[in-house]
Amino acid sequence: MVLESWPDSTVAYTASDLYFEDIKMVNVSNPVIIDQEYCPSNHSNKKIPSKIKICNVSFKNIKGTSATFVAVKFICSKDLPCEGVEVDDIDLAYTGTRGRITPQCRNVIPIITGKQNPRACVEVAPINSPSTD
Repeated sequence: MVLESWPDSTVAYTASDLYFEDIKMVNVSNPVIIDQEYCPSNHSNKKIPSKIKICNVSFKNIKGTSATFVAVKFICSKDLPCEGVEVDDIDLAYTGTRGRITPQCRNVIPIITGKQNPRACVEVAPINSPSTD
């Protein structure tokens, strides 16, 4: 489940009321992700924050395995932080050998309920950590 926007987007939009529920992941890279600094091949300026407002996003009952040690990644715009991000019953196991499964979070305070593995936005991995194994 991926929500991505380029950091230097020229138009302001809102992405809201998105629900991801009862999903099984099998060796997926970055299975739960909001990334407002998405920049393939360095085609955008990460110093200019995304103008996309992300709110009311729900991730519920997501289970399975992650091919990357960063399994939950919420990187939101510094000018428009994510709001109303719900994380409920996430249970993901890392299949690699790089270390333990971990989240990355910035500019978001999610609403956390139920089982959490990894614990979303409690233990924060360094932002410059690569998200692939």
